[in-house]
Amino acid sequence: MKILWVLFALLGISLWYIPNTLSLLSGQHSYYNIGAIGSQIPCQKCHGDVQIEVHTGFIHSNFTCADCHRVQKGVQYASGDIAYERILYVNVTPLSTTNIQYRVLATTISNLQSGNFPKSIPGETTIDQWAGAGNDQVQLRDANNQYAGSMTLGETGVLYNFAYANETETYYNGTPKDTDPLTQYQMLDPRKINVNPDRYGQDNLTGAGSGVITPGTLAHASSTVQCADCHSQFLVNTPDTIHEAFIKYGMEQNTSDNCIACHTAIAVSINWTRPAAISIETTSDGHNITINGTRTAYRARVETFGNQSGDVFAVSNVTVI
Repeated sequence: MKILWVLFALLGISLWYIPNTLSLLSGQHSYYNIGAIGSQIPCQKCHGDVQIEVHTGFIHSNFTCADCHRVQKGVQYASGDIAYERILYVNVTPLSTTNIQYRVLATTISNLQSGNFPKSIPGETTIDQWAGAGNDQVQLRDANNQYAGSMTLGETGVLYNFAYANETETYYNGTPKDTDPLTQYQMLDPRKINVNPDRYGQDNLTGAGSGVITPGTLAHASSTVQCADCHSQFLVNTPDTIHEAFIKYGMEQNTSDNCIACHTAIAVSINWTRPAAISIETTSDGHNITINGTRTAYRARVETFGNQSGDVFAVSNVTVI
């Protein structure tokens, strides 16, 4: 009889714990592919706050992550917008007396992430000679079938090895580093970058363009889609020149701040420089505000609403600090 009760107890425990144990292993302890290509980790694992924010809204509630963060077949999420790689090579030749200790290569992020760059290069060999010998990946060449990059000169008889790479933006404080108005908003051409041979130098991008959209193969960092990318119809259907200026500025500066400021609950502060001005003189006793007079500078059209008395502007229980 005791054995029977023991069996009943074990059966009860099994019915309670085994399903929960299996659920735990298949749910919280399931495994994802985290390989370099095709990672299966759901975005919301790390970005749950963004997931909630998007899906509690109305306009974009049916969006997926991929709608705003570009995904391409065979690679992970896009990375490296408005940037290129500045790769440094260091002289490793023993007992050399070279005057050129470093070589610098400016190339695309795709070239760096794909390993499509020299790991070691002689001083007398140019980047085009290296690529022309069949060392580069053909699918990553530019439209002219050339290696997408510019390299500083080295010194004959000296060997330079890869040291490190720095991702370098093509914009500075929202302004393209390319100062040529004819090319500054075009796609970046790495072959036109005037590369500074100094390891900490600043490259000259004049005439090289600034736009870069790089399908990343290593980093998961996303490429943000600007509002105007999906709402470009407003560029041709803007209600007035004011909104047109806001939209064009956002496109040129690669930012959605202007759209976000007016289409969300974020407070907007704008400093206007206008051809006409209106000044309003008021007084207040902490409760009532009285308008004493208005004046205009230059010609201005003023529409008055209400009873036009101009006396009490507002009445409120106000605490003045």
